[in-house]
Amino acid sequence: MGQIQCQTKWVGGLGFEAQVNDHKFFMDAKPEVGGKNLGPTPKEFLLASICGCSGMDVASILGKMRLNIVSCQVNAQTETTAGYPAIFTTVHLQFVVESPDAKSEQVIKAATLSMTKYCGVSAMVVKASPIRYDVVLNGTTVFSGDADFTGTAE
Repeated sequence: MGQIQCQTKWVGGLGFEAQVNDHKFFMDAKPEVGGKNLGPTPKEFLLASICGCSGMDVASILGKMRLNIVSCQVNAQTETTAGYPAIFTTVHLQFVVESPDAKSEQVIKAATLSMTKYCGVSAMVVKASPIRYDVVLNGTTVFSGDADFTGTAE
């Protein structure tokens, strides 16, 4: 569909400046492993990428439903395995939506579509690390599920 280009440039220590198309950002390691903590680690960026990708899906889907969305937030947490390569254990996502007119079924549908069809970042990560998600609407957890892209085209 589209090409993505990325160049990374070492800036000393374990820090790298990355440029993805027209956007620049820094990545670094934690001080305890020799970094200077100048930016998120690559794994932290990956976790944020899951949140951003799935959040964009949910916001887009809810927008197409013409709902009044006060806020839409995606929270994530995970641990990494011991040893090398250290990868994510189970990723836990929480879709938190505030809306005066959204019904739980609508928000569940939006999150489930993201976690089963649309979120390309999650589709890649789930092959190595399970992703569980909760849907919270107006302060109440209304759904819990697992990301599953097995029914989508490769």
